[in-house]
Amino acid sequence: MKKTLLISLAFMIGLAVVAQRPQIKQGVFVRNYQKDQKITVEPIEKTSASPFTSKHSGLKSGDNTNIVTVLDLGTSANVLGYSSGTRPMVWADDDLNAIINFHRAGPGTIPSLSGYYAMDLGLNMGVTQDDWTPQVQVLAAQLVASPYYYDASRYPCAGIYNPTGNTTLANAYCAYFGPNFANLVVSGFGGYSYGVANLVDFSDTTKHIRWYAPTPYTYIPDGFAVTHSGVAHMVDGDNNVESGSVVYQDSVIYGRGIWNATTKDFDYTFKTVQFPTVGAYNLADNKIAASEDGQTVYMTALGNMAGATPLIDSTFFPIVRKSTDGGLTWSAPQAIQLDGPNGLYGIKNHYSDYFISTLFSPPLPTRDEIPYTTAFDHSITVDKNGNLHIGVAVGLSPGGYSISSGVDSLINVFDIYTSDGGTTWQAIHMGSLKTFRGTWATYTSDNRVYISRNKAGDKIFLTWNDTHIDGETNNQNPDVFARGFDIVAMKLTTPDAGTDASNVTFLCDITQEAYFQCTSPIVFTDNNKFTLPIVAQWFSDGAGSSQFKYISDFSYTQADFTQTVVGIDPKAIETASVSIYPNPVKDIAKVSLNLNKNSNVTVDVTNLVGKQVMSLNKGTMTAGSQQFSIDASNLTTGIYFVTVSVNGQKYTQKMIVE
Repeated sequence: MKKTLLISLAFMIGLAVVAQRPQIKQGVFVRNYQKDQKITVEPIEKTSASPFTSKHSGLKSGDNTNIVTVLDLGTSANVLGYSSGTRPMVWADDDLNAIINFHRAGPGTIPSLSGYYAMDLGLNMGVTQDDWTPQVQVLAAQLVASPYYYDASRYPCAGIYNPTGNTTLANAYCAYFGPNFANLVVSGFGGYSYGVANLVDFSDTTKHIRWYAPTPYTYIPDGFAVTHSGVAHMVDGDNNVESGSVVYQDSVIYGRGIWNATTKDFDYTFKTVQFPTVGAYNLADNKIAASEDGQTVYMTALGNMAGATPLIDSTFFPIVRKSTDGGLTWSAPQAIQLDGPNGLYGIKNHYSDYFISTLFSPPLPTRDEIPYTTAFDHSITVDKNGNLHIGVAVGLSPGGYSISSGVDSLINVFDIYTSDGGTTWQAIHMGSLKTFRGTWATYTSDNRVYISRNKAGDKIFLTWNDTHIDGETNNQNPDVFARGFDIVAMKLTTPDAGTDASNVTFLCDITQEAYFQCTSPIVFTDNNKFTLPIVAQWFSDGAGSSQFKYISDFSYTQADFTQTVVGIDPKAIETASVSIYPNPVKDIAKVSLNLNKNSNVTVDVTNLVGKQVMSLNKGTMTAGSQQFSIDASNLTTGIYFVTVSVNGQKYTQKMIVE
């Protein structure tokens, strides 16, 4: 089944459901944003547009009262250097204390410069300007054609490949992946450009071109991840753009790259993985992320999955597929429902009774009658227990695959996560948004929610853009906001006064001008200090070149995690949750527990006929997320049952031994 991006169909769907949703009060200004159609053709010449005029009302560049330090990195030939969604372009490695910022190159007079890729490399955590080597050319567009270049490359993803246990910079590489002009077979994107660049020898680079050759149709990859185990992962919507519209083919393209120690490069294989959807807007976004050991991998999309039962059948919600063998095999797609009787407790119960009364006309809706949707971008990470965390903005849905804005706190940023491998889901509120979308010349961007973790995987961090100027309804002048979540202590970082998150760029050189921010999936850790590597793209008018700005010293410490998490479903904390990974297992299986209180824990492993083959007494384990190992290396191949007793209450999981 194919689906075309049709505004008219979305409008008709919105009309069809209008009588089914709660009515907004007259006089309440609410703007409904639809997803922008993704780029199919990018203009070769500079866009002619009225300059964007900043409404900056804080300190100007050059003032010496910065709260955070802002450093100049490389440049891009135009504003599109970071455009088109929340792709990974900044990547930090905690073992190397190194960081890259990967982007389109520029400015310059070479016609294809906006089709080049460049890397900014920071050492020593990039703390000072001298720690950075900016604008290292990684890819050049060289295949001259008319009217442009066959291999002009755009909108990249990138990460650092650092082999497990390595601390030598020369053994590490930047791995990149992005779309190109597809040999001009179609009038737009459709090919891939990918390769690696050494972090010491900048001449040691590779470049591979995969031309457009349906099927599957290649487009603009949104998801990319690199693991220490030598596997790279890429996901891209299987979209036919031959007609100039985006026609979704009910699947994503999954690229799995294996590190070749001889060629010092990744060897990719590609296949399609189904994400069946309904509705005119197909997939809004897709992402991929892996655990620290590389075994647990999640692939996600924002869409309306066939067979799911959202309150209004024209909304976006997360769809998840999981692998426990490093991406070789995948589970069936799973929908995470936001609203209705089976919706997420933290989302359904976030709005206060007073807020609901000020927003809706009587009769007031119950919390099970309010329809919700995600925004159009998201970001994911995997914690120390192999559990998925989704950073995404969620708001009121008017139907028609739209999200409502215009009222403070109508849209909120959540960490949607599982503590039991995907059986149940929670939503933790991280921050409230005042605005949603900004437009600079002809380029638009939403709040760009990014999610990160520390290497240990017990701290989760979210960042996003938002404009906090009185009377401003558009996200034209954003600052970067952040918040942290300790998954063991179940504590959030202390918010700033007057907001529920930290304003990272308050009173710095890019106050209210921190456009198109991007945060590394991994943060730097120094004892109990967690430094968030954040880069913003700064420009003066929205139509010319841009400068990348690195925030070098924004951090949290363990002492900053003071606020107790609220919004957890009471049913979920009445009992414990148990998960096992990897599963199937060859030698060591890890058992993850989420305990609501200190508990006595014992473990029994039995075979198919009920014979006990192993017994463990873990004694008293403290409340929160806990983990222990089961040595399965001496067990014969087959199916076993692991029964974990928590204060006498039993939880049984199937374990497959290979």
